[in-house]
Amino acid sequence: MGFKDLFSSAGRSKSKLDKHIKTVQNQYAQSADRYYAMEQLLELAEIPAIVGLMKRFTMNASKSIEDEEEKGWLYKRLLGLPVDTVLPAAKEFCLQSDNIAWVLRVVEELASKQQEWDILDALLAHHPPGYERDPSAKLQLLTHLQEIDDERVPDILAGYLEDPDEGVRFFAVEALLDIAEPRSLGPLIARLGNPAEDSLRLRTRILTGLARLGWDVSAHRDVVSKAIGNDHTFDGTHIKER
Repeated sequence: MGFKDLFSSAGRSKSKLDKHIKTVQNQYAQSADRYYAMEQLLELAEIPAIVGLMKRFTMNASKSIEDEEEKGWLYKRLLGLPVDTVLPAAKEFCLQSDNIAWVLRVVEELASKQQEWDILDALLAHHPPGYERDPSAKLQLLTHLQEIDDERVPDILAGYLEDPDEGVRFFAVEALLDIAEPRSLGPLIARLGNPAEDSLRLRTRILTGLARLGWDVSAHRDVVSKAIGNDHTFDGTHIKER
């Protein structure tokens, strides 16, 4: 901000906005000061202010009880704001943040199915299967998706079985086994037999999950037979735990 800008109305407003956002993100500030800053941003009720306000969710305050109370308070206040302000702000925030779980909860409460998928599709395009230095936002996105009852979800999750991050792949395996959609068998078997898969816990989780689901895997006999270890048996049709 230039020297002249400091004395303009827009400049003063921008300076106040930045000050309040900075306070909201200060883990060592007094809780009362953070509440005051959040109230000021809520009163503005503009997208830049709401995006800044959502940054409170990315910080853990030094006192854990205050931290939980403030985040819960903010979550409820966001639900009371106009949807046409909150949802664009939520989309903008999620596309630039690594900590999106709280804001996705807000989206879930306020958005229609189409509005929610508009945001989720943008996030999926932003976090496709592929290398990311920090996959935490991707994992939060997949966690949110897992809870949605929609026929698109298993196919989306199956795509992340190819992610280079083992934690992401393992999450996708667990989510697919939990949803238990029969068409997910093919992608799970493909991952099980992939020669590039070097995670023993992931392969074991697939075998255990398929055993507990009791699915007929006779069509994939060769792949399953090669993958069976000491913890499972295979009779040619079903996998069983020892």
